[in-house]
Amino acid sequence: MAITNNRAVDVLTSITERLVMIGMYASPEEAVEALALAQIDREIEKYQERIAAFEAKYGMSLEEFTAYLRNRATMEEEIDWEEWDDARMMLEIRKKSREAIVSHAAACN
Repeated sequence: MAITNNRAVDVLTSITERLVMIGMYASPEEAVEALALAQIDREIEKYQERIAAFEAKYGMSLEEFTAYLRNRATMEEEIDWEEWDDARMMLEIRKKSREAIVSHAAACN
């Protein structure tokens, strides 16, 4: 996906150049990578906490909960299952995105 918004590129360039200027990062590329990974790490933590909360609430994994619900789920359990499954999917997406950023950065160095 190519960035076509010149304003976004200008803002990102300005931010990363300032971060390099004050010595936080060695290069704008390093700054972008670090900022992206920090945001993804925060989101990973958020989804892991959400999943852990459901596991604590029900005392089982999502897979076990899915089997438990077959032909007997209450409305609350269905809603929780949907939110739990969404959190699992979002966590997987964030982890894959993180891996892609790290791999790309390693390939560029």
